Amino acid sequence: MRFILLGVISKVPVIFTIILGTLFVAIFFIFLLIFVIAYFRKVYQMRAEQEKLEVHLANEVNNARNEIQQVTLNNISQEIHDNVGQLLSLTKMQLNLIEQKLGEENSLIKEAKSNISSAMTDLRDLAKGMSSDRIRLLGLYDSVVQEAARISKTGNLQVQVSASGNKWEPEHQKQLVLFRVIQECFQNVIKHAKATKVEVHFTYTPHQFEISISDNGIGFNYHPGINSADGMGLVNIFSRVKVVGGEVSLKSIEGNGCSVFISVPYNEVESQTR
Repeated sequence: MRFILLGVISKVPVIFTIILGTLFVAIFFIFLLIFVIAYFRKVYQMRAEQEKLEVHLANEVNNARNEIQQVTLNNISQEIHDNVGQLLSLTKMQLNLIEQKLGEENSLIKEAKSNISSAMTDLRDLAKGMSSDRIRLLGLYDSVVQEAARISKTGNLQVQVSASGNKWEPEHQKQLVLFRVIQECFQNVIKHAKATKVEVHFTYTPHQFEISISDNGIGFNYHPGINSADGMGLVNIFSRVKVVGGEVSLKSIEGNGCSVFISVPYNEVESQTR
């Protein structure tokens, strides 16, 4: 019995050492786990902040580009109105004087006057399409209706605009960006689609509004992320809509036309003022 007790007593330091060692290892691994979790959480936060910064910078670049483009378009619009329009008006007056001096109606002069009148009307409509003042005055929907009428007047492409829901205009900057996006869609149809008809529909819901632009053209096989579509202005459309917090989806199959769907949520200020 005595030997057994001595054996047990002699093993106590060993058992105590094993327990202490186990506790030390456990504590070490706990601290290691905490460190690893904290490290990866920090890495995740840094990546999230970096992505947020990249998105912010991209939006700032897009905003700057849109502002520069709008200033340029406003300047061109003013130049057309002030200089080109006045020159055409002066030319028309000179033709009237020539016709009066001739004392008789001249078919060539009459045709030239008619061409000048048509050119003045087209330039006036073009200048309106470039100016942001028109969008501020009319709003997005009516500006698109006016732009559709201008395009349809050529006779090559008929553009129809419709709406459903309680029509409401978003803030001016958002209207301006979306108007340029719709213009980009129209230009893509005119340049590439070989379409005869375009339908634009605005849908107003309690939380967002949606715009669809569909044509009956030749279409193309669209695959998101394929660079071959970049030349058609799609990247421009996607980046601009993203700036105003919206989303774009596109559906197109070769031979079956193309449809662009845009959805833009209302922000807090817009939601309160609706």
